[in-house]
Order: sequence, then C-alpha cells, then structure tokens
Amino acid sequence: MSGALWRTLEFSPETFGPDLFALCRAVPDLDHLLCRLDHIHDPIYPEDRVLRAYQRDLALEGFFELRLPDTAIALRSGRSVMLADKSVFFGVQGRPDMILAAARVGYTLPLCAVVLPLHRTVVTLHGPRWNIDTIAAQRAVALFEAARVDWGEADPPAGLERAVVTGDANYAHHLWNQLGALEALLARCKTVTVLATHQPIAPLAEIFPDHPGLTVIPTPPETLPRLDPRRTLPFGAAGKTVMRSVRARILQVAERRACEGVRDFLSRTQDKMLIWLTLRAQGRTASNLFDALLAVAESLLREDGFGIVVDGYSRPNDYATNRDYDRAGIENAIAREQALALLLVSELTRCVGPSVTSGIFVGVGCDLLDSVHLAAHCRAYFAHHGTIQHKIGYFTTVPGMAHANPGILAGDPAGGHRHVIQEPGIVEYIDSSLVEEIVAAGGNRMDPNNAYRFKNIPALVTTFRAFLARQGLL
Repeated sequence: MSGALWRTLEFSPETFGPDLFALCRAVPDLDHLLCRLDHIHDPIYPEDRVLRAYQRDLALEGFFELRLPDTAIALRSGRSVMLADKSVFFGVQGRPDMILAAARVGYTLPLCAVVLPLHRTVVTLHGPRWNIDTIAAQRAVALFEAARVDWGEADPPAGLERAVVTGDANYAHHLWNQLGALEALLARCKTVTVLATHQPIAPLAEIFPDHPGLTVIPTPPETLPRLDPRRTLPFGAAGKTVMRSVRARILQVAERRACEGVRDFLSRTQDKMLIWLTLRAQGRTASNLFDALLAVAESLLREDGFGIVVDGYSRPNDYATNRDYDRAGIENAIAREQALALLLVSELTRCVGPSVTSGIFVGVGCDLLDSVHLAAHCRAYFAHHGTIQHKIGYFTTVPGMAHANPGILAGDPAGGHRHVIQEPGIVEYIDSSLVEEIVAAGGNRMDPNNAYRFKNIPALVTTFRAFLARQGLL
C-alpha cells in the first residue's frame, strides 16, 4: 500500500471527532458498524465470558454476522489472516472497503478495529491498547494481497479449513482466557483443529482426552502469518472465566504426571498441613519479601503440624520442545530464586533446627504440573498479587492471603480475583496499613508496581496467622 501515510482514529461515543464524522459519510454503514462493535466490545453476557459469540459462529458456520443497529443490514465475515501476536483480520463479504480486526487474547479477542484500506485508516475502539495499529493493518493487507485473495469477495468458498489458534507463554492467561473457550468449542463441534503456539500447562490432548475429534498441531507464532487464506480460516477462541471443569481436568493430569520427588514429599508430609509461600527475586513484590517469608515460615515450623512449600518460577510443561520461551530470562529468574530459597531453608534450619528440612519443599524451577499438584495438596497460601498467585489461586480452591502495593490494595483485588473464577477459593488481601511505598531520592515515587515494602513484619505474621485461624488451621 504505497502513497499517502496511514492514520489511526479512535472511536467512542465521546470522541466522535470531525475526521471520523467525515469518514462515516464516505464509508457506507461505518457509523452503524462502529456502534455495533462498541455495544459488543465487553463480554457482558455470561456465555460471552466463556467464549465470544463470533468465535463460536466461526467454529460452527465458518463465518459470523454483525447485524447493524437501526438498519436491515447484516455484515458477514469472509476469509482471515493472522499475525504472529494472534491479531486476526477478517474480510467482509461484498465489502472491499473494510476489514474487521480482533486482538489481545487477555481481553478475549474483541472485534476492536475497522481497517479501511481505501482510506488508509484504522479506526480503533476503546483506545490504542489493542495492537491494531497502522503497521499491523498494512501487514494484514499485504498478507491478503500476497495470497491474491480479495478480502471483500461476495461469496468465499465454504470449504476453508477452520483453525482455532491458541496458546500463551503465560500459563495464567492460557487457563483464564483460552482453555475454557476451547472446552466450549469442543462441546459444540465434533472436530476441532487447534494450532497451539504454547501448551504451558499440559498437552491439550491430555487435558481434553474425551474429545477424539481434537487435533492439536504445535505451531510457532512466527508461522501464523504464513497460513494460506485461500485454504485456511484462522481465528482465536478466548474468554475471561476460569472454568471449574477445566480446573478439574488439569488437576487430574497433574496428579497422573507428578514426578517422584513431589510424590515422595507429599507421602512423608501426609500428617502435616502444607502452607504455600511464594518467593520472587524481583519484579512485582515487596523489597523485604525474604525477611517476611522467613518470619512467616519460622512461626509455622516451630509448631509440629506444619510443612512449607516454597514456590517460585516454574518451567512451562512444553519448555523442552518449544523454542519460543525466553530461556535466558527464565533460567536467570530460576537461578536467582533457587539461591534465595536455599538461603531461606538454611536460615530456617539455623533458627528452628535441622529437622525442619524434611517438611520443606523448594518448588522453584519445577515443571508447572508438579507445582499445580503441590498446590492442590496445600491448605493455605501467602503470595504476592499477580500471575504467581494465580498458580495456586486459579488452579485450586485453596484459601490464601495476598499482598500488593498500596495502589492495588486501594481497590478491590480480591473481588477482581473472584469475578473471573467459577467457584473460587477464599482470598483475602493484607490491609494497606501493612505496606508502604518506597520513595526515590527527591521524593519522587518509584515504579508503582514494584516499589513497596512491609512496614511491620511481626504484625504481618500475626495477620497471616489470624487468617489461618479463620480457616480452621490454627
């Protein structure tokens, strides 16, 4: 697409500026289409929180329709192309002047932009966070053109192979945003072909062994743009609910796959109440986390009935075969956290006595399935807010207490956690009075995600022990 530069316009009812107004006059039905996309942008209906309606229709029919408000017009999708980040672009039948785009698995892949090739314009909904910018749009147009495909053809062939693209390097997003949607598709379709960029939790075929029509093809992200739109119809499937049924499936796989070391530890600690403590060397956690974990663990291990699981960075289940993971970053994180975990065990041995080591399991660097199996056998957890807390908070119903920076604690993070899980476990967050921001020189606030510390560690220990008492564990 040579010539004039492309541009991006943002649509919302409050930002309907003159440029967009002029464009709506030039492109038939654009105003009604934008209103329709705005209406369905957030998955407000319960079924949409598991699987987007347009994704369901693609799997069942090979197309989706958008009925435009205040008109008798229905726009029907045609062929599609996908970029490496799983952004997907759909032609519209009979409309060579527009392409629909969906992006961001973590936001359930909403239809979030309209690409107008003839006007070299991308109209985005609800801000620029959707990855659909002018570069992405031009890449999508180039993919259609390279395949010599008319994205606006009036009657595309019905025999395109439907390919559900899934996978995420982040296991929490894979569980939360993808596996429930995939289960919903499998319940509706006799056969489903899945192109999996990542399988961080377990092989999909093992999670869904009761679906013989499921075909899983490991597919590196960089190959997604090479899918031929003349033959293949790629699309994503995403929701925003951790389904109880999916969680049960994963726990079954984890129990079957648990390594010998994990089984031995669980066997010798059957008479103990295992408490999960999350360790993190850097990033979104308290600067004095080590001291806090040492105090919490010492408090529990001085009593006979407790054991400790020290969790940290886990290796994805497909780590050995999937080259897309940042191996250097992962191995560095594991090495740092293992060093801290060994120091923690050493300090606990010094403080409490050598006998405590038999009741401590360092899970840093474990395969994710082993971590999940350990989590299922714990009675409570203490973890920092975010993905690592989700390892036990999403995969199990084990009750837990989480900590975070003052900004997060000022909201309702526990409510947000409950909102995305079907039958969640109990989660409480520490009171904001227990933490404080770390202020840089000159009084400027440092990174708001990371810069906090526990103000009073003995009070923190008392708070966590009170939480355990409320769960009947003390």
